[in-house]
Amino acid sequence: MAALPSARRVLIVDDERDIRTTLHAVFGSAGYECRTAPNGREAARLFETERSPLTITDLKMPVMDGLQLLQHLKARDADAAVIMLTGAADLTTAVESLKQGASDFILKPVNLDQVLLAAERALERRQLILERREHQALLETRVAEATRDLAAALGQLRETYQATLEALGSALATREVGTELHSRRVHAYSIALARAHGLADEAIDALGRGVLLHDIGKIGISDSILLKPGPLTPEEWATMRSHPEFGRQILERIPFLRDAIPVVYHHHERWDGTGYPLGLVGPAIPLGARIFALADAFDAMTFDRPYSKAIPMEAARERIREAAGTHFDPDVVATFLAMPLLVFQQARGRAEDRSPV
Repeated sequence: MAALPSARRVLIVDDERDIRTTLHAVFGSAGYECRTAPNGREAARLFETERSPLTITDLKMPVMDGLQLLQHLKARDADAAVIMLTGAADLTTAVESLKQGASDFILKPVNLDQVLLAAERALERRQLILERREHQALLETRVAEATRDLAAALGQLRETYQATLEALGSALATREVGTELHSRRVHAYSIALARAHGLADEAIDALGRGVLLHDIGKIGISDSILLKPGPLTPEEWATMRSHPEFGRQILERIPFLRDAIPVVYHHHERWDGTGYPLGLVGPAIPLGARIFALADAFDAMTFDRPYSKAIPMEAARERIREAAGTHFDPDVVATFLAMPLLVFQQARGRAEDRSPV
């Protein structure tokens, strides 16, 4: 940024000695520090070392004329104030000088009061430009600092959100053995599948929250039903099927987790409409819930459960292929089948190591 002058300085450029002398005397008596030059080339040399904030120059001069000098000064200091002195016959060139950045032009013979007034206006305008630029730079610095502070606050907020998710998940895990690891594996599978399916980052984040909390509604199911070793009665099964509704009610009270509700509430829906709680059909089921349903089934097939033995991943893929259009969204199945098994093996490993997905 150009430095503000410590005193008012003016560079007077004219090939006529009398004009230089007169202007020097007038500006000197007005409190200016003056330098003079007989032509544009000498003025350019002085400007390189002193960078006068104001230059008053004749338009027609030998060696380097006023318009060439203006271009030279502006190339080195875009904020330099330059006033052109010109005869009536040079008005067209004087107007051109304004287009190229001159602050003003004064017709010869020079009215000394007029040139002093023009100089004051030019320096005030220059000062305003410099102050505005300094203010803009200060504002940009403050905005950058505020942005960094906001980013740090958002990072802390995300950590708080994650801690809340883990606390809710742990609350469920204390009641149902294996739930936490199951949730982590299904989370890893769901995120990998969602990315492959082309979901936006925001939708993937919401899906991730929904997956980790998909069975949070089971907190509202009594242990006598939730942990019953044998088959459930029809009444008990009806109670168990109410856990998506319990989950929805819990999350509706937590604003930052409301975007997880579609997965929590609809993760037991089926593509053909035979699921619950609403019996939604096809695309009416939220996409996140459709992705979860496949990932959840894949994990259930490939890990031992009290009521079923694990099967290899390849066999599980074949069963999922067969259920496309009935249990699962055919498009999500197509994405799943196109993904290498290694992706799911690695996702499982990260989940079980408690590494970030």
